[in-house]
Order: sequence, then C-alpha cells, then structure tokens
Amino acid sequence: MTPRHVVLVGLMGSGKTTVGPVVARRLGLPFRDGDALLEAATGRTAAALRDAEGEAALHRAECEILPAALAADTPSVIAAAAAVVDDPASRAALRAPGVAVAWLRADSAVLGRRFEAASGGDGAHRPAYGDDPSTFLAAQARRRAPMFAACRPLVVVDTGQLDPAAAAERIVAALGGVSGGATR
Repeated sequence: MTPRHVVLVGLMGSGKTTVGPVVARRLGLPFRDGDALLEAATGRTAAALRDAEGEAALHRAECEILPAALAADTPSVIAAAAAVVDDPASRAALRAPGVAVAWLRADSAVLGRRFEAASGGDGAHRPAYGDDPSTFLAAQARRRAPMFAACRPLVVVDTGQLDPAAAAERIVAALGGVSGGATR
C-alpha cells in the first residue's frame, strides 16, 4: 500500500523541521511542520502556550494537531511534535494504514546543541527545559524510545552524523525511492 503521509518523529533537535522539507521536495509533497500547525491553531508558539497554559495544555494541543494533519486530503510530509508519542491515540494514528513513520534521533549532546541554537538563546520559539538541555533530552530519549519504537517506524535515521540531504536520502530510500513507493 502507498503511504498517504510520511511523518517524521523524534525529540526536539533531531532534525524534523530541517530534514522534513528536503524529504518533501524529493517526494514532490508539501511539508507540514508541527510547530507551524500549532501556532496556526492556537495563535501561539510552543513556548508561549506552555508559559500561558502549562506543559499539559501544550502537549494536548500538539496531540490534537496530529489527527487533523493526517486527515488532510493532500498527502504530505509531516514533522510531528515529540510529545505525540506520549499519547496512545497518537501512536495508534501513526501506525495506521497509509502512514509511513521515520524516526529521527541523535546523541543527547547533539540534540542539546541544536535545541539551544534553535531557541536562539531566548526561548522565543521552543519551551526551555532547565539549564542543561542535553541532560533533559537524554532523559526524554530514555523515556520515549520505547514509544517511538511502538510507532513501528519504517526507518530510523541517526541525524547526529548526517547532513539533512543524507538523512532525507535514507528516508526516501526506505520509501522505495519515489513518492508512493513504500508499503505498510
């Protein structure tokens, strides 16, 4: 069966927002970023929503966005928020027919550096999680790894040593090299 959507999952800093557009271009599909979808739906960045309503509200909103993105008529490449794997319904949606999952991961030190760079040091876009993002992300990796695996990813890509083009190539190759080439 041809995948309707390709969903990139992984922790913050794993490269979903960077690799996703490259995959989308290679497949001739639109790219839908979870952060942009969240902001469009709520009028706030992830950091602003967390600060105003708390982490639980942020994660609920992120989990509400995924089914809407998967229900879209147009096939796409979707970068999902890391928190979606905490939700059993979201994990089930990621295992549904027509959904191909690519799990992006990297060493926590790499994730921490990327997290800090993406936050611009001011936390304007992403919520801040303590003084040492690498330690926070290492704990998240340990806790969430079984849940990412439960999504039955078509491919697992270590983005720590790959540039975005090489990471995208591994995803496209796992899909069979062309849009609609994967089976589930």
